Amino acid sequence: MSQVVDEDVQVSLLATSGFGVLAADVLAKRFGVTLQYAESILEQGYGLLSPRFANRAAREALPLLAALGLRVALQPVEAMPPDEFCDVAVRLRDLRNAPKLCAQLERILGHTGLNAASFDGPQGYVVSDLSPARAEWLCDTMRRMSGVFCAISEHRTALHDLFAEKPLSVTNHAELLRHLRLMGCGIGGFGDALGLGLDRRVLDRILRQLPTLGLFGVDRAFQRYELLVTGKGALSVQEFADFMTSRPATKAIKLCNLMKSLPLTLEGWLTRPAAKQFQGDYVSIGIQTATRLVRKTDEAAINS
Repeated sequence: MSQVVDEDVQVSLLATSGFGVLAADVLAKRFGVTLQYAESILEQGYGLLSPRFANRAAREALPLLAALGLRVALQPVEAMPPDEFCDVAVRLRDLRNAPKLCAQLERILGHTGLNAASFDGPQGYVVSDLSPARAEWLCDTMRRMSGVFCAISEHRTALHDLFAEKPLSVTNHAELLRHLRLMGCGIGGFGDALGLGLDRRVLDRILRQLPTLGLFGVDRAFQRYELLVTGKGALSVQEFADFMTSRPATKAIKLCNLMKSLPLTLEGWLTRPAAKQFQGDYVSIGIQTATRLVRKTDEAAINS
């Protein structure tokens, strides 16, 4: 065991948030890199800190790095570069199945302390910093369980959309838009997202600059959407009624109450590309629609 502890490791930065100047100085001193190189890695948000470093010294540095908002990986020497890591989101359609899933994750990954709440929210439970092969293995294992959904996101290509926990005031919304424009980010345009297509570095910067607005980012690979019909659009009332009564979600609604029941959720648990496709299909028919991010599992209790 002592030999394993003393073996050299490769040290990679995976994510960072805040304390830029201080963090750069710490990285330079701890890992023997130039201050310029440390600053460039922090600006990028990930990178190789040391191809070969003493395992014990690297582990001793972890608490300080964590306090500075830095997440690092200690890997075998000559391991894959940090931008090839993956994250896996594990989600449940029915949180009553959580105990079985918790036991499985504890058995195969050693993750303890999980409960139903661990899988709730807009991304579910995220297992971070896996190799592509291990990410695929985890998803294959999880998908054998009924009602469990997994998605993989590669660090190198991951994009996030920005959302708010509750509607922003006019003043706060204007302030957010100003920050997004200054950073060259996409603004709104799909579902209830406020900012579109942010990489991890930009997302972290926005969240640091506006910490009181209740903002959060969701990896596009992990997003799930509901599609809501909001109006009959170009259809006549009868055409709209004929179409809607053919949908399973509306069979229990009386025709006389159909318009009063809008908006109605017709599709649920859709990936972002699928939600865009469905929305396009409904618009082509002439029906008015909206998409909404599934933020909690119990809000997505729609027929599978």
